[in-house]
Amino acid sequence: MNLGNAFARARDAVVVVGEYALETAYAATHPEWRRSGATAEEESRPLPGDGLVPAPNWAATRAVTIPAPAAEVWPWLVQMGFGRGGWYSDFPWWQDPAGHRGRRSSATRLVAEHQRLTVGDVLLDGAGCSEAVGSWWVRDVAPGRHLVLFSSRTLTGREVRFLPARPRSYFDCSWVFVVAPAGEGVRLLVRTRLRYHPAWMLRLAVVLRTGDTVMQRAMLLGIKRRVESGRAGRSSLAGRGQEW
Repeated sequence: MNLGNAFARARDAVVVVGEYALETAYAATHPEWRRSGATAEEESRPLPGDGLVPAPNWAATRAVTIPAPAAEVWPWLVQMGFGRGGWYSDFPWWQDPAGHRGRRSSATRLVAEHQRLTVGDVLLDGAGCSEAVGSWWVRDVAPGRHLVLFSSRTLTGREVRFLPARPRSYFDCSWVFVVAPAGEGVRLLVRTRLRYHPAWMLRLAVVLRTGDTVMQRAMLLGIKRRVESGRAGRSSLAGRGQEW
């Protein structure tokens, strides 16, 4: 075993849990960040990708209304991921020296080279990640309609499909983005479904549930903000992006 890599993975796991704990604490005094934004019908509606985690221990659906057609929302979804457009989670309590909100800056423009995703592609969580650690596998994509991501990983982020044997503790997670027409705009839905193995890992949901709601809401609002800014600016696709 490479002790250096093992230590790095353990450190990253602690950082992730710490971020969720911070988000949970922030939400305690900012109730608007605890709202899912989804209606009861949207929460119960079958969505693509539900079958990837058929019996979740925990599931949640969030949503936001964006006053723009699907054709203007989809390009922001398809370029998501570290090293691409980022994850758009503009958390209000983080700001870097350049004025960008969030621990990791995200693109504020569309990037032409990242406007294509196919089944089997991999999106990374952040720096230091790879296909084997901290990644999301594209399982289904319907341009302009939905994007289905899936990950089966250990608490330290190691992808189960790259391990020599199935670990004792891990979780399966589907992460689905749906663009649904709504009047003159769209409803952008995000659904997360998790299955913990073994069940004792459900204890983590105490921290993860609220933290995940804050993270997802920040992402939805980040996408909404970018779409609306793009409509106002009407800028064309940029030629080449940077590593976000």
